[in-house]
Amino acid sequence: MSGNLYSCILLTTSRWFEECLRRNCRIYHFPPGHNPKVKVLGAGSICLVLVKPKPGAPMREWFFAGEFRVEEVSLATGSEFRDKYAKLAVEIPEAPFPKVDESSWIIVFDKLVQYEKPVKLSECGDVRTSKSRKPLSEWIITGITLIRPEDTERFVEAIRAKAKAGPPERFEAQPSHNDLVNELIEIGKWLGFIAKSEELTPDGAYRIDVTWREYEGHSPIKVFEIDVKGDIDKALARLKHAWDMWHCQLYLIVSDERKAEKARQLVEPRLTGAFAELKHKLEILGWENIHDFYKDVQRHKELLAKLAKKEL
Repeated sequence: MSGNLYSCILLTTSRWFEECLRRNCRIYHFPPGHNPKVKVLGAGSICLVLVKPKPGAPMREWFFAGEFRVEEVSLATGSEFRDKYAKLAVEIPEAPFPKVDESSWIIVFDKLVQYEKPVKLSECGDVRTSKSRKPLSEWIITGITLIRPEDTERFVEAIRAKAKAGPPERFEAQPSHNDLVNELIEIGKWLGFIAKSEELTPDGAYRIDVTWREYEGHSPIKVFEIDVKGDIDKALARLKHAWDMWHCQLYLIVSDERKAEKARQLVEPRLTGAFAELKHKLEILGWENIHDFYKDVQRHKELLAKLAKKEL
């Protein structure tokens, strides 16, 4: 986390949180006509999602359910919201969508991350900022509560630590699409491959996230697609075309799931019909498989590069 970014607490309902997870939504919108102090948030700001389980629930029952990382903050007119953002947002009674003659402040985020264990507000008696007189468990929270940049890292990590099901440790939100692309590029180079990103297929029909080849001028022998925003069918279409063009090894990194087992459960029902040919050619991985491997190997990258070297 950058030391010059605000973070915040966003209060919402369990309905919003559950629907957002189910539909892979990427928009948090404020009620029309409200003017929240949201402009200080920027790309990379962390928003902690505080859930009110039911109307009228006492604050001691409110809980932190997850978080997301901000991509953009803007004021959207009703028509802009309808045309561009509504399908990526969740409408709830407390925050209706803006009408044509209204406007709403919105936060575009990369992905909603659900914590392993909800953190009740009543459990946060030891969490505070450098200037707060009372602990978080005693704060009055409505709508959005900003956390100053100098407090952001310590404050957010305190909630993440409590959100772990086991002993407290550093909670890590998932890397972005670009992060995973860069990690795959570096892993490929460490293993002695020529690794490229955003490579066009020979017919120019598709752009592939990452390719690995043994020699320049040769066809790729491994291609990787990273699913983002729940576009698994589009990722599979690109991989099928890569197979048709190159007859290479195929890898799909599913950003919705941390673990390979759950990623396979999500994708395998789609490996029928037009994608049946991929069923036994495709390796399906969760983002954590690649990210953890990258972090482990990074410590030994020089040795790995020497061992992977093919020339005498």
